[in-house]
Amino acid sequence: MSVSVLSREVQPVQQSQVHQWQVHKLRSEEVLLTAWAEQAPGRYVVTGRWPRGHAFYRPSRGAYDPMLLAESVRQAVPLLSHAVHDVPREYKQAWEHFSFSVDPLASLVTTVDEEVRLVVTCSDVVRRGSRFAGMTMDIEVHLGERRMGTAHTRFNNQPAAIYRRLRGSYADVDAALANCLPAGPPVDPHRVDRISPEDVVLSPALSGAPGRWMLRVDPTHPVLFDHAVDHAPGMLLLEAARQAAHAVGGGSSAVHGMTTHFARYVELDAPAVVVAGEPVPDGAGRRRVAVSVEQHGVRVFSSEATI
Repeated sequence: MSVSVLSREVQPVQQSQVHQWQVHKLRSEEVLLTAWAEQAPGRYVVTGRWPRGHAFYRPSRGAYDPMLLAESVRQAVPLLSHAVHDVPREYKQAWEHFSFSVDPLASLVTTVDEEVRLVVTCSDVVRRGSRFAGMTMDIEVHLGERRMGTAHTRFNNQPAAIYRRLRGSYADVDAALANCLPAGPPVDPHRVDRISPEDVVLSPALSGAPGRWMLRVDPTHPVLFDHAVDHAPGMLLLEAARQAAHAVGGGSSAVHGMTTHFARYVELDAPAVVVAGEPVPDGAGRRRVAVSVEQHGVRVFSSEATI
């Protein structure tokens, strides 16, 4: 007796379009993600495009700026919160910790328009009753056919009312921006691998001590402050860590990875000090630089950058 096997066409995974509001961007050109799909329970594929000539996250040494990876993950946080967990628009998501690593050779910019693909595995989902309160995400990042990096993050999600209670008077965005300290003078852009002084986020420290700077906050910056916020954005802190690591690394090293911890919000109305240690060999041919941000004498952000 012969047995016939019926073949069934595999249906493609249904993709959903990424809407601009889901990634918390006012300027459409800053939206890096394009579509998302559920591959399996708790596992999602998010696709996007990286501009080869971004005005701020510009290519360096022939490779994409690794901060494009960081920003893509940052956009995936509210995207999956809103699209998967039905989080209302006014809810606030905040990083607790974030790390990433990139392969420099797999990050090279080519002449082909390559799709960016984030394979996101979600775990440790926390709910307060029926409310989504946060989760962990592990991400594999693919550029075209190449696996170019990985990332890991944990974030929390707060309703607007709880956020206002936690932030107190700082929850008033207009007041926070009105009380923002004036941006100090930038350090030499070339010292931190920048071209324009407007893109420098470090100012010379009053003490002039090596490895110490003031955080330079410019709320008119079109990328770091795409929309009004009541505190220093997470991507600004990552950029400060990157620039500080570049400065102490001799000005010729690119950042290929970072591990960060967000302890407190960095307020706009008080000075914040960026402190970087000397590069230390990691035993794998690279060096690591510890960078922290202190405000009111308290460490509010810490990072270890791999250069």
